[in-house]
Amino acid sequence: MNQMFDRRRFLIGTGLAGIALAAPAIVRAANRRLTIVSNPGLENATLNALMDRQGYFQQFDVEAEIIELPGATGPFDAILAGQGDVCMVSGYNLVLARIAQGAPVRIIGAGMRKVALALYTRTPDIRGLADLPGRTIAVGPELGLLHMLTAELLKQHGLDPARVTFLDKGSNDQAYQAVVRGEADACCSSISHLHDADDLTLLDGGKLWEGLPRYTFQTAYAAQSALRDKPEVLTAALAAYGALYDYLMSPAARDAFFDARRQAQKTFDAASALAVWEFNQNERPYTRDLTIGDDGIDDLQQVLIGAGALEDRQPVAAVADMSCARAAARLFSTAR
Repeated sequence: MNQMFDRRRFLIGTGLAGIALAAPAIVRAANRRLTIVSNPGLENATLNALMDRQGYFQQFDVEAEIIELPGATGPFDAILAGQGDVCMVSGYNLVLARIAQGAPVRIIGAGMRKVALALYTRTPDIRGLADLPGRTIAVGPELGLLHMLTAELLKQHGLDPARVTFLDKGSNDQAYQAVVRGEADACCSSISHLHDADDLTLLDGGKLWEGLPRYTFQTAYAAQSALRDKPEVLTAALAAYGALYDYLMSPAARDAFFDARRQAQKTFDAASALAVWEFNQNERPYTRDLTIGDDGIDDLQQVLIGAGALEDRQPVAAVADMSCARAAARLFSTAR
């Protein structure tokens, strides 16, 4: 995309012109500012560096402040506390459960759609998922993303997760290192380890992006107050991320991606960077249209229900609002 953002055309095209032009100038200026909360991990840091390098916020006239907060729940809790408007890239898998409990937040779109996780082992007699019952699998906390999706993958293959011992090792990398150190038979961890030289192998059936194709790996969620007061800038931000994802999956992004990765990582890991680059190119885990359909929201809820983290399926309109994502898709298509 090389066309600069035309705010007047954007307002007319997305149906927000009446709201924006009727607002006082001071209110309009305040509503152009967006506080984006994010986890401080390497993948998010790479995206942030690439977003800054390519200037998509400026292109879409978004005045954004990105605040990094530790912990899976950090961004969500910050939004509840009024310290953030939106989280654009989140692997926090209990968002819908928190919304069902009354949190004034809505899912507004997708980040990475395909599950960028895999099951690894270094135990010779573990070749596929059928070999896992009776074994120890390193994951994260109970009902965390690694634990929940590994259990769901086993269930999808007719295996009982209760026959596996799940070992809470905290994070992606810590779960992987548990297998390297011989503390677990297998692990669920990031695709960034696919080229690591640690003698770990990928299990047959262990590609979660293939085993769980309907699961949206990362969602974007926003405060209801932001949806009410800042629809224009939320739409522009979603369009900026759509542009970023579209660029990230193109061969032309190679040099910029590796430069952003070097900027984000204290000690550059070439094998990890290559694994992520190849996944983005070969699997195309993003889309420039960030809208999640009703079926996608229901699929997320069904996994939560199956794990015991959500009692009942909620109406989609009560937990998600795709109005800004749909407007952003229209904006992106007209700006190309």
